[in-house]
Amino acid sequence: MKVQQFTTPLLASNMYLLEEDRRGIIIDPCGGSLSGIAAVCEGVDYILLTHEHYDHISGTNALRERYDCPVLCSEACGQRIQSSTHNFSRYYEAYATVQTGEPVPEGILPVEEYFTHADEVFSGEHQLSWQGHSLLLTETPGHSPGSICILVDGNLLFSGDTLLQGEVAVTRFPGGSRRQYEQVALPYLRALPDDTIVYPGHYGAFRLGEHKIKNWRK
Repeated sequence: MKVQQFTTPLLASNMYLLEEDRRGIIIDPCGGSLSGIAAVCEGVDYILLTHEHYDHISGTNALRERYDCPVLCSEACGQRIQSSTHNFSRYYEAYATVQTGEPVPEGILPVEEYFTHADEVFSGEHQLSWQGHSLLLTETPGHSPGSICILVDGNLLFSGDTLLQGEVAVTRFPGGSRRQYEQVALPYLRALPDDTIVYPGHYGAFRLGEHKIKNWRK
């Protein structure tokens, strides 16, 4: 299985393509990456969302229409992606300006408030078999109510914004919860082996044992 990363220029948000035998799974579809997927895959079988924030779902509608594939996420995420308030697309310009410290260039913002829907949702855990690979989707709320992590074949972790290299997960946004992060997400992450390869929602991949937060496993 090959893992390909696509990154948006504004907030460095990552979309991932898992490819096996010209079939694909998309994790966190960003807008503007259709051509890159078409060059690698003949079809897409699933779209998986690690959480509901706009910079990680902005390509969902276009990809689903193009490939006629189901969108799968947590139940909380499925509810919140239907609202431009809860998925933050309504506030995206202000958010991006605060994060980058610069005005957002023309042509990057959504034309209108964005919303989408899930075709399948789950609570707790969900097991998925695909092209001989095992995917375990697990709810890890804290950064957002709908956050999940996706563990592929027991050693590849797609963490969304639940785990970023060298950073404590942001829980201050509306719907975030430091308590849930510490009680649910952190125990899950701490139980994973050090050689787990993490593909985060922003920046580059890293091994879990190289996570640069002091004493984070305690």
